[in-house]
Amino acid sequence: MKPAEVIKAYSYPILATLSAFSLVSIAISLLPIARWSRTQNSCIQSTFRVDGSNSAGIPSKVWSCNGGGD
Repeated sequence: MKPAEVIKAYSYPILATLSAFSLVSIAISLLPIARWSRTQNSCIQSTFRVDGSNSAGIPSKVWSCNGGGD
């Protein structure tokens, strides 16, 4: 086989493998963000420090869950 034929024959499988690897690595890199968001949502739902009936309650809860305050 000539080098051009080898490249032509294997270029699509190589590119597909690289693409799949990239997608998997992006998904793995997003896992810490997903873990943080679950923790954040849990904290916001269980925080009774601020009344959640008004629109100002959610930002105060987020602030509290992120370590804000005294």
